[in-house]
Amino acid sequence: MIKSFPLSSPFVELSSEDFIRFSRSYIEILTKHIPTVQRVVFVHNNANLSTLYSENENKEEVERLLTDVISGERDYVIHDLCLMLPFPIADGGRIVAILDQPDELFRQKVSEDWLSDVTSTITHEYQLLRQVRVDSLTGLLNISNLFYLLDTYSLTTNLHLVIVELPAQRSSFEYILRQSKKCSALLRHFTQGDIALHHLGQSTFVLVLQNDQEKGRKEIEGSLVAHLKKAGCHRVHIGSSFSGGLNTPGAYPVEGRILLDQAWTALHHAAKKGPYSFCNYNSLAHPEKGPLSTPDKKITRKLARLWAKSDRFSLVHFKSDQKTDSVRSLIEPNLLPETIIVEYDNDVLVYLNGVDKNIAFDWAKETIKYVFDSTPDKDTISAGVSCYPYGDFKKSEILFNCQKALLHAAFFGNASGVVFDAVSLNISGDIYFSDGDLAKAVKEYRRGIKCDPQDVNLHNSLGVALVMMNKLPTAMHCFEQALKFDSKNFMALYNLGLGEQARNENVKAYSYMKKALENHTNDEDGQEALNDLKVQLGILSCDIGKCKQAVFHLLPWFEENKKNQDAERIHYYLGKAYYDLKENKKAMAWLQRALRFNEYDDRAMNLLGTLYLEEEQGDDIALSLCRKSVELEPSNIVYKLDIARAQRKCGLFGEARDNLRRCLRRKELKNEAQIEMARGYLEQGQNQKAKVWYRKVLTQQNVKKIYLEEAKKSVNAVS
Repeated sequence: MIKSFPLSSPFVELSSEDFIRFSRSYIEILTKHIPTVQRVVFVHNNANLSTLYSENENKEEVERLLTDVISGERDYVIHDLCLMLPFPIADGGRIVAILDQPDELFRQKVSEDWLSDVTSTITHEYQLLRQVRVDSLTGLLNISNLFYLLDTYSLTTNLHLVIVELPAQRSSFEYILRQSKKCSALLRHFTQGDIALHHLGQSTFVLVLQNDQEKGRKEIEGSLVAHLKKAGCHRVHIGSSFSGGLNTPGAYPVEGRILLDQAWTALHHAAKKGPYSFCNYNSLAHPEKGPLSTPDKKITRKLARLWAKSDRFSLVHFKSDQKTDSVRSLIEPNLLPETIIVEYDNDVLVYLNGVDKNIAFDWAKETIKYVFDSTPDKDTISAGVSCYPYGDFKKSEILFNCQKALLHAAFFGNASGVVFDAVSLNISGDIYFSDGDLAKAVKEYRRGIKCDPQDVNLHNSLGVALVMMNKLPTAMHCFEQALKFDSKNFMALYNLGLGEQARNENVKAYSYMKKALENHTNDEDGQEALNDLKVQLGILSCDIGKCKQAVFHLLPWFEENKKNQDAERIHYYLGKAYYDLKENKKAMAWLQRALRFNEYDDRAMNLLGTLYLEEEQGDDIALSLCRKSVELEPSNIVYKLDIARAQRKCGLFGEARDNLRRCLRRKELKNEAQIEMARGYLEQGQNQKAKVWYRKVLTQQNVKKIYLEEAKKSVNAVS
């Protein structure tokens, strides 16, 4: 049997999306051929005219003319206000270029024949540009477009560059092609909006974001790793960089190619961290600017001389919330006798020899209040307190612990003080986690558990970090420990459910998820986790055959979240649930939606093909869908059985039998494969061979009743 080559021709028709992502280049091409216009706008309906002619008295006339061009009733429009040129697109519609305020002399002399020739030339150039800048495998932008963006925009726009590497488990050409298609669909799902998504090859992608805000730069990397891991990617490495030149005091824009080099460097660093990891170049190149930067060694040595012979002491780190020049002058009037001050940048460290943490903390709170009450502008300071001895911490770590206590204090706002404890370590661990440094995060969580073995949040945090490091058994133990101390803890139950789901123990996963939902309280638990929990319950219900429960969980969730980018991920499961409930019309509608969202969803393709066969809505369409699902997942033996059924319906008996022979080797599919073999021979008029296969069905054990009845009836009827 001849196999189709897995790649198609790179030359395809234009799409409406092309006129968005290449609009700047397309306008440049158009104005090169028609240079006398003021501006160009690409539109596909009248709504787009509002910005151009909202107050013009001829607006209604222009709208009518545009409608005629879009519908195909007119080919061109030459009007006092504008010219209209149509460009056909792949779905059969038209994108219309409106050339605003053309030169009067040009407008008088131009003819529709000339416009026809120019439009044809421009269309060809558009197609060539698309071919150069689009990856033929995934339909995403390619490296040529990436370099164009970097060279064009990097010095005028704050760019956030994210490289995503998703290593394939196998190195065969076909596997990598399938992997790239699936990964591109996952990233399309994640990046809905104004993110330019590129495929460089070998399942390596680049996201280009225009981002003028400091807030939110890091969040995308962590969220993307979690999204791809949950989707089944066995490894995810992300490296990122940010130009940071505009709207960032003291910073300079980074030239585009250097920005790419920086993200590439960060990617290589991330790949060394573990299977699911990310790294930002700015954090890598400037660790001293991070919230957990290593304390100054000179200060540490100065303090070491103070505490060298001390068996008990406390250290208080005061920091101005307003970044004033001198904290010392604010706190000096309230100093305790025999205290020692060490200035640290604009902050102050107060060494209290022989003083335990409780006395030190009471004094720190009193000092915070004193500064607020005694300054005309009501200045505020915050304090981080650490003591020795505490846990297994060395004296040299006490200064760093004060820094972590200050980060802990920041959660309570200005004029706050905190004594370093297990919660401080949970917070510092979370900071390392958000920076992609999982090894350091795990170390912080474990030290926190040593300080407080019954801290449920620390057990949960440690478990989540270990999951990201692919250490699922150890992570599951952490979640079980959390339940040991709090049997109704929502996050522990939820995380255990996710863990069992990753192990394919779906019945156990469903049980944990159900308990988590029963124990959820809006005041304590995150809305994001609850949202995902409802989805996972629906998916698990579907997987374990509780189809009514699946619809019960998923349909209300979809109604609440259908405008969110996550909504599309449940289309397939609603389709499968309705199929199992024998509501085929609803099942087909949901599966069609699933494929509109992700054209590479092999599950939706296969099930929709099966439905087309059962509903007799086109055997050829059914076969095409089943064939595509097998091409995407050739190792899925269930798909082989389904395509064999479609091939038999289409009269391709030889191809069907080739696939059925593979299914006969699987115990759980053997009976169905035997029935299909018999049906094929029966339809070909080879009754004796059909009878042989029906008899084989009768000799098997645990055969479905419907197959037994068909086999008995056919053996008796076939002569």
